[in-house]
Amino acid sequence: MQCKNNSTIDDCRAVLIHKFDCRLSSIALRALLVVLSLFIAFCFQQEMGWAQESPFGIAPEQAVSVENLAPWLTDIPLKTRRTGFLPEENEIYYRVLGYASSANPEQVKIAANEFLKERWKQSKYSKRPFEEFPVYVDMYLDPEAYQGRPVIMSGHLQRTVISDAGKNEHGVDQLCEAWLYTDDSQSNPTVVLSTSFPEGMPIGEQAIDHVTVTGYIYRMYTYEARDTGRFAPVLMANHIQWTPPQAKNSSDYSLLQIIFIFGLLLGVSLFIALMLQQRWLVKREQERIAQSLLEEEPPKF
Repeated sequence: MQCKNNSTIDDCRAVLIHKFDCRLSSIALRALLVVLSLFIAFCFQQEMGWAQESPFGIAPEQAVSVENLAPWLTDIPLKTRRTGFLPEENEIYYRVLGYASSANPEQVKIAANEFLKERWKQSKYSKRPFEEFPVYVDMYLDPEAYQGRPVIMSGHLQRTVISDAGKNEHGVDQLCEAWLYTDDSQSNPTVVLSTSFPEGMPIGEQAIDHVTVTGYIYRMYTYEARDTGRFAPVLMANHIQWTPPQAKNSSDYSLLQIIFIFGLLLGVSLFIALMLQQRWLVKREQERIAQSLLEEEPPKF
């Protein structure tokens, strides 16, 4: 760069140094922006990776969708001759139960309805209304298709039990177990496992009606019944809905009760009317007899 005639060498040097400093500042600023962009991208990637992980520390490659937990269940047997739960499945048992209890109930319900509707359309029961689809029967005949999938089942509970959970890293503090019987399962149960029961629900051996359970099918549970091994589906509950019986008000009467009360009141009214009529007739007869006696016997002076 040429300096003007009226500029000294020092002035030119100062201008050059200033422009060089400006260029360095521009380069430094660009480098800073690049570093900042890379840092933001790294943080975003980490955040997305965390969001895809289960809240219970499951690696991203093991992540599952709310519609299907089957990828987690490939290493456990669908059926086994050994009763109860196996010690070697302890980690996956608590993992699935922890996930099921923490998943969004509305999303699980939607996924369960979609899955069951697909099963209904492909089954021999498709000519019946969807509400009459025998979920238990279809699941018992084809348990592999249900393993890890969300379902909705309604019926009554028996044998509700609460116990402390074993050592686990999936946030499960207690185990709530119940046996669910549906209309199509007859005397065959579905083992329901949850981390909590609805508030106020009785615990024990008594039957509990009006129960609907939404959750994931884990595997078939082996139990002894009449000296023989039987299988029951295990349902890891996401949500248990229970409608408690309502206390009857004085106005809550059945038709038979109303007819009985009406008949009783009518009978009592007729009885009272007959008694009053009888008294009136007796009194009238007494007056008639007294009048006739007065007419027959003349007065004495």
